[in-house]
Amino acid sequence: MHGLQMSQPESSLASTLAETSLVKQECDISDPVHDFASSDSEMEAKRIAKVANLAMAELLKLMRINEPLWAKSSYGVPGYVLVRERYASMFPRVDSLNSPPHTTREESSKYCRVVRIRARKLVEMLLDSEEWVNHFPTIVSKSETVKVLDVGSLENRNGALQVVCEKMQAISPLVSSRELFFLRYCQQVTDGTWAIAHVSIDSIEGRVLDSPVRRLPSGCVIYQMNEEFSMVIWAEHVEVNERIATCSRGGFTRDNVAYGAERWLWALNRMCERFVWTSINNMPPQASPEEVKGFNARMRAMRFSNRMVQGFFGVLYKLRDGGLAQSLEENNTEIKISLRKNTTPGMPEGIIATAITCIRLPVPQQNVCSFFMEAKNRPKWDVLSGGFAVNEFSHFTMGGRNCISILKTYNRIEGDVLMFQDSYIDPMGSYMVYAPISEKNMSMIMNGGDSMVSILPSGFLISEDHSGTVAESSNRPRGSVLTMAYQLLICSNNNTSIQDQNRKTVVRIVVSALQNIKTSLKMSED
Repeated sequence: MHGLQMSQPESSLASTLAETSLVKQECDISDPVHDFASSDSEMEAKRIAKVANLAMAELLKLMRINEPLWAKSSYGVPGYVLVRERYASMFPRVDSLNSPPHTTREESSKYCRVVRIRARKLVEMLLDSEEWVNHFPTIVSKSETVKVLDVGSLENRNGALQVVCEKMQAISPLVSSRELFFLRYCQQVTDGTWAIAHVSIDSIEGRVLDSPVRRLPSGCVIYQMNEEFSMVIWAEHVEVNERIATCSRGGFTRDNVAYGAERWLWALNRMCERFVWTSINNMPPQASPEEVKGFNARMRAMRFSNRMVQGFFGVLYKLRDGGLAQSLEENNTEIKISLRKNTTPGMPEGIIATAITCIRLPVPQQNVCSFFMEAKNRPKWDVLSGGFAVNEFSHFTMGGRNCISILKTYNRIEGDVLMFQDSYIDPMGSYMVYAPISEKNMSMIMNGGDSMVSILPSGFLISEDHSGTVAESSNRPRGSVLTMAYQLLICSNNNTSIQDQNRKTVVRIVVSALQNIKTSLKMSED
């Protein structure tokens, strides 16, 4: 979506939805969230079905209409936001989270993009709730199917209905996490077009599902454009009770950056790019042995990379959400540090120290990303390089923004240590995750033994700084918010004095890295 004028594929899809909506118009669009308030077991199935149908009808209408229901965002970000007065007149609600109007806030966004995946395949992936952590590791930290109410048609998944619990995270630690219980309902609109609706529910089987954030009818419409590409229109609409919700910095939520539709579609595009680059369908029909070997190595590297990235975000979000951590202040910077005895498969056994911190940089996000992606800059901040040169001797890209690299450090003290790195850049937030790997273990990974290799990832998250007023944001270049997470295997010894000593070592490493980063970006201390 680059303006209120729709592109030809969007116009075709809108026409399809308009024809479909004629069937839906006899539905009474009342309040799909509050219609499901009773736990009466005899009526529950009917009420859930009614909630799902009304949410789907609203979603299709939201997708079908642009102006005057949607308007271009005034915060300098792509996409659209709902015009509150128009929406309220079309979809009147009973109340707002049972709270006074001045304590609630609504966030809305709609965005569209083309992704390289078949629509039917994408529908299957999105209906597998347990896999959302794998598909969207930068957003979803927990996802589970609470109950499957209908598996839908085996042919096209039409009618699939689930109750889902999902915990979402923002790239920036300045925004609190969100946990939602909601219905996920799939409908095949026409041949080649699907809609997946999401809407919060208040209770199920007598269990009250209380949350300070409520998802109003939201979701996506997926349209098969050709054999290879699909167009996805995504809409997010939530209501937040600010009396209960943990405080978030206004700009990130106001601009619909933290949990908006554009972020979901960038994350979806990342998933599709990675899927395409590990698909056997990408292999030439008469592939040579060298091509087959290269494809297998790529798949193994990708599989290992996925495990590394998921492990990194899992640890980061758990610690950020209030895991057992000690807060320290060094050089006017707060650092959270925790010690844990690891028993998680895939990570080394023993005492692991994890430190995270967050700083603002008066440097554009793109410049910060460029600094970290250049291997020649690594000795400026990475303690493992020991100040020696670092060489990137292997890498492959997926769509230009996704990149997996293997780096060689010429640190004579560390010996044969390599660095396995996964980096991704998009306007909604970028990351660089890495882990030291011995040459022996790297050989195991490339030969299919990746599941046997323990990994301890560290990394950086880089997002645009959305603090300040709308006027300030439009009149000056935005800076960045940099989050650093560093992990170190201490030992298998539970000796308290050793732990304290290594805690201080980790803090020194983080402080030193931040200072070097600031110096390299030509920042002066306040």
